[in-house]
Amino acid sequence: MRRGARLVAFRWQFLVLLLLSGIGYGASLPAVPAPSQAAPMPPLEQHKSLGAVRLTLTADRPSMGLTDTLKLTLTIAAPPEVRIMLPDVTKTLGPFEVIQHRTAGPLSLTPQTQQWQREYSLAVTTSGSLTVPSLTVQVQGGDTIQPLTTDPLSITVTSLVPADADLSAVKDIAPPVPLLRRGIPPWVWIVASGLGGVGLLAGGWWWYRRRQRAAAMPLVQRPAHMLALAALEHLQRQDLIGQERIEEFYVRVSTILRRYVELRFGLRAPEQTTEEFLVSALAIGGLIAAHRDLLELFLQHCDLVKFARHRPTPGAMEETFESAKTFVEHTADMHVLVTVPQSGEPVL
Repeated sequence: MRRGARLVAFRWQFLVLLLLSGIGYGASLPAVPAPSQAAPMPPLEQHKSLGAVRLTLTADRPSMGLTDTLKLTLTIAAPPEVRIMLPDVTKTLGPFEVIQHRTAGPLSLTPQTQQWQREYSLAVTTSGSLTVPSLTVQVQGGDTIQPLTTDPLSITVTSLVPADADLSAVKDIAPPVPLLRRGIPPWVWIVASGLGGVGLLAGGWWWYRRRQRAAAMPLVQRPAHMLALAALEHLQRQDLIGQERIEEFYVRVSTILRRYVELRFGLRAPEQTTEEFLVSALAIGGLIAAHRDLLELFLQHCDLVKFARHRPTPGAMEETFESAKTFVEHTADMHVLVTVPQSGEPVL
């Protein structure tokens, strides 16, 4: 009995020692710091001015890797009477390669201010401290032309190879790695073939039915201006102005007018920019050239809404609608006919 009691006491002492040693070990473990996230790099920005002309140059980052792209944005704000000539940069900008550039403007921010903007996407093939050279904008006010030049920007380009890497060290050839090739199960090919056949049959049936409906529907000839006026009347009945669906309204009314110009004058207006369209209209002459100012004002309002996020008032939207209707009515010609289905619905 005494021997058994001593054995039980020994076991309890051993367990107490294990617990104490575990507590001490746990208390001595160092705390693991939480991983820190690198803060985003602030962009580089500089401002220049020449009288009422303000220039802003922004680089989206002060440093980049060899595989990164640097975005450079040049923004100029000036009064409407001032003419701006942007830098002639196409392929290279110092040590940087111009992989893409985009120009917007002039856009009317206010009645006293117009804005030009050009964005460059730049790439490099070498690392180190590189410099974006100065960019010069020519500002013409009256008969005087003055340069407005930015300061050079210093950009740090980091290498993909660590600074302490030994490039001369010979590395062993890695052992071969077995490649597992798993073929596509036969049932996948069967299902894909079946779906493809069903899709072809459905497409052929839809095309056949559409051709039958088109052949059965009688065709009529209507003047181009009557089609445009019917489309404008249908647009007005939808009350997009009252519902404040501004973008949809301007897209629809611009499409109707451009399509009318194509049918009435044979001008490929839907595929042209506003500048190209106005140049073509002036070259054609006649009625469309006589109404060039009305067209220019109409298309500029549409471009401001589509590209500059302009929010016109309902009154301004009504004026845009009336200018489109006036242009159609003043250029109407009963002898310019268009063959359309006799469906009674607007086709523009």
